[in-house]
Amino acid sequence: MTLIGYLTRTQFADGAIDDALPEEASRLGRALALIDTEPGAAPALARVRDALPRVLIAAETLRSRAPMRGKVQRLTAMLEEAGTSTILAIGGAVAIGQARLVAEAAGRRGAGCSVIAIPVSLFDLGLCRQVRPRDGEPVACPRPDRVIADPSALAHAPPRRLAAAGMEILVHAIEAYASPSYNPPADGLALEAVRRLARWLPVAVASPDSCEARREALAGALTAGLAMEKSIGGVDALAHPLEYDLAETGLPGELHAPVLAAFVGFNARAVGDRYGALSATMGPADPSVGLDAQLAAFARSLGLPTALRQTGTDPSRFARVAEMAADDPAALANPRLLTPGDCRRILEAAW
Repeated sequence: MTLIGYLTRTQFADGAIDDALPEEASRLGRALALIDTEPGAAPALARVRDALPRVLIAAETLRSRAPMRGKVQRLTAMLEEAGTSTILAIGGAVAIGQARLVAEAAGRRGAGCSVIAIPVSLFDLGLCRQVRPRDGEPVACPRPDRVIADPSALAHAPPRRLAAAGMEILVHAIEAYASPSYNPPADGLALEAVRRLARWLPVAVASPDSCEARREALAGALTAGLAMEKSIGGVDALAHPLEYDLAETGLPGELHAPVLAAFVGFNARAVGDRYGALSATMGPADPSVGLDAQLAAFARSLGLPTALRQTGTDPSRFARVAEMAADDPAALANPRLLTPGDCRRILEAAW
């Protein structure tokens, strides 16, 4: 078992749900479990119940595609009805982000709310400073008190879903490194996240039964989450409003590679040699091939779209999306100032 104490307390190992969770929850009598629609969430909840046989667990399934501020009041009432102040957040960014929103609201009231995060997908694992709800601006939220990072919980993730989620967190790591903010430790973490994900995500997608690939991909996501202490940037600002166009079967991570590839040319003069360092970290490439083409090739190798036209995006919304992106707080962390016109041109280049 590996204990990582940076930013929060993270137990990382295959079998952490079965072995580390009972220790971390040894004094727990009751809890509210929030699970989302990630394919591995329900099996992970069953493992949690087996690991905590003496804990009375009430469960709630979240059906939305993103955390919602509008759900905080009802979930707070459910916590009170369950007689607990502890949330077991089991799933992906929705379950863990929603739990963090509830904890943030509790903190503002002077009440306590503890969150134990049990991720079953690749994302920031709840370590990013902010949660982005579907119905409002990003909210600075407390991180989970505990993270039980068990690579075996990724076993139920379909390859396409794993690929899209992995691409999204890879893009966040790239943006963190490219950000002009001065944070050398986060820069090192971002490059390490890019190295691990570039090396192991294709293996995890191609060989779903590979325990090593799942472990290294989850380690890459964890490292990217730690690097996001620095910031993310314009890709997130543009991708978020585009998500409204996705069909029910679409995945947000499918938007990130096309948008980032289009951003590379726009940001290049402000990034200096950082794109070159990222390109070298992703792996050997023809020196004449830029990071944008390298990203497209990587996405293609995972079976992901390389252009927005392949995602069902509606180009008639580009003007509105560009305005929303330029006003988004994440745009402020972009290496270059973003205007609505800039955002519109980037979207057109990504199309």
